[in-house]
Amino acid sequence: MTDVKEPGLRERKRVATRRAIEKAAIDLSLDKGYENVTVDEIAEAADVSPRTFFNYFPSKEAAVIGHAPEAPEPEKVEAFLTAPAEQSVLDGIRALIAGFIDAKSDEETRATHELQEQRMRVMLRHPHLFRQRMETMEDLTNQMIELVSKRLVVLDPALEADPSALRDRARLVVFVSFAGLRNAWASWAERGGKGRLAACVDRSFEQLHLLSSQVNV
Repeated sequence: MTDVKEPGLRERKRVATRRAIEKAAIDLSLDKGYENVTVDEIAEAADVSPRTFFNYFPSKEAAVIGHAPEAPEPEKVEAFLTAPAEQSVLDGIRALIAGFIDAKSDEETRATHELQEQRMRVMLRHPHLFRQRMETMEDLTNQMIELVSKRLVVLDPALEADPSALRDRARLVVFVSFAGLRNAWASWAERGGKGRLAACVDRSFEQLHLLSSQVNV
């Protein structure tokens, strides 16, 4: 089990406020229609002032799209890049994302899953929101590709000779890892949200490890 630092009170309040704003924006969009919702209405439903709303999101669109996952913490990045050679890249990625998954309680995980499902309903009605959401995820994806590229070079310096091939391999590893995460979410949801999501992630990555055992990832 990966050790995860418990967030402080201020951070927990910040996350709770951000989630309340996102939920209010999504609920109102489903109820009234996205185009009919105002920032003032979102702020009132979230029990915050409009000023507080803008401290978290620049627009109602951003509130509906939601907060993109943050890049891994510097210490986790350092651990990933300097891990022993016997640690696979997939295992390293699992450790990198531990903070996104392992620190969540069962209640937080269920709330996150429900919010994501509701967000998808809004975005299906408004494709431009879906495109915006994908753009926010692209930043994290590119950061992960860069990190994996560096790790692959650490494991095999010869890969640096062909930057294009290196990026292709790194991108494939990242996409496979994200697929493992998606599979874990689906597995957890099929179980009715029972058990820990972290356990589903571990099982999913174990399966990826088995599937990739014949290649050097």
